[in-house]
Amino acid sequence: MPYRLIVTRPNGSQAHSSAEPLATRHAVALSALKVLAARDIAFGRAGLEFGKQLRDAELGETLTHASGYAFRTEEF
Repeated sequence: MPYRLIVTRPNGSQAHSSAEPLATRHAVALSALKVLAARDIAFGRAGLEFGKQLRDAELGETLTHASGYAFRTEEF
């Protein structure tokens, strides 16, 4: 099943949405790490831990990073 990552800024506007389907939940987690790193928000263990939490979250569940950015995984 393909997935889409949707990222929302702290002000509620959309910051990122996967344009291409992501094949696995692992790919979704890596995409989230790229978003965090591109904004100089999270690196290293903290980023990896958040990626694991996102990978394991239920579809449609929103996880909010300490930075205020919200991440949600949906079916593509």
